[in-house]
Amino acid sequence: MVVVDIRNIFADRNIQLSSVNNDCIYYLEEKNEDGNNNLFVLEYDRASRKERLVSNYSLEDPTFVEHLFTFEKTLMLVLENGSNSLWLIELDKKTGTEKNRRKIVCTGAFKECMALDSQHLLIYMAPDADNSEVFQKYKEVTGCECLCYLYDLEESKKYFVKSSLVAKVGCQNIKMMTVKNEKYVLLLDPYGDESIKENFYKEQRWIHNDIRDNIWLCRLNEILKEIKSGKEIITKRCIASADIKALVRYMGISKNKVYFRAKEFKSGAEKICSYDVSANKLSIETDLHSNDDSVMYIIEENPFKLFSVLSGVEKKYVKGIVNSDVELEYDTEMGDFVSCIDNRYIITNRTLHSTEDKTSFDYCFIYDTKLNKYESYSCNSFVKGDTLILY
Repeated sequence: MVVVDIRNIFADRNIQLSSVNNDCIYYLEEKNEDGNNNLFVLEYDRASRKERLVSNYSLEDPTFVEHLFTFEKTLMLVLENGSNSLWLIELDKKTGTEKNRRKIVCTGAFKECMALDSQHLLIYMAPDADNSEVFQKYKEVTGCECLCYLYDLEESKKYFVKSSLVAKVGCQNIKMMTVKNEKYVLLLDPYGDESIKENFYKEQRWIHNDIRDNIWLCRLNEILKEIKSGKEIITKRCIASADIKALVRYMGISKNKVYFRAKEFKSGAEKICSYDVSANKLSIETDLHSNDDSVMYIIEENPFKLFSVLSGVEKKYVKGIVNSDVELEYDTEMGDFVSCIDNRYIITNRTLHSTEDKTSFDYCFIYDTKLNKYESYSCNSFVKGDTLILY
């Protein structure tokens, strides 16, 4: 386990943690100095343990919300205030030099965005007062609540996304993965939440629509080309599907595999399955016993791990289910299970509340199960693979 303790750097600062890799941590900080709102883009070097200013900006609009995406050589910074426009800034990672700055105007009110790679940004726009009729007609035709745009930084060009699937799923249901140096896009297409899907199953004799969950796999270079050419139907492969009688839900990614949970409503049988992208192979990883209310399942999305946690009066019992073979226990007073690193270190979180001044304090606990040694820190924590960040 690698512990990165940056509490002294983050103390009493308005920090927004953005990304963590093996070399650096990137984050944003807002400061109000002499009545001016300033934004700082910062880098923490894990080897030298030093903080470096990448770039800074004066925010003329105090309502700006920042989104930072990191890549091998560049950073992509988006500034938006929920209106019909946003600022897109491309920064050189090493020098902080601006490589690109564009104001992008779209139809509607900004909802969300995500970078597909270092050159392409997906932008989702929601209805606003000036365009409510346009969005209503669009929804009647496509079933989509939002308009979607693709912006190419290299071309300095905006494309309207005609694929209703891409427009429908939204940022939370788009996942990126790389297999054998090729980039893929996962489009998660669940039919509502789990309770809605199960209610449809119970009333299926009255329902004639195709009530279905799908997980689609696309090559990034193909989907970019097809969006730019104005195609409504993109090239995709269905790697998991469930009709009204069952459920499929994405769980995570690990190397070349996509993991998902499958449940049959009639029997209640529930399994964790995986799809190997490189081998084009579907596998059952394990059965789940979700009917047991005493067991809680904890997942780490990327790289994917699945644990079961059984709570007792004095102890909690942790067992690795997928991509972990740990079988350990810890004191209940340490709080909620977060992760287990190296099959040895249990990471937990506990929030304590003060009844006097109505404040709360977050504590991170580290339990070394081999040495039977506990450590606690009053701070936030973040786990990425075998790295624990204290901040």
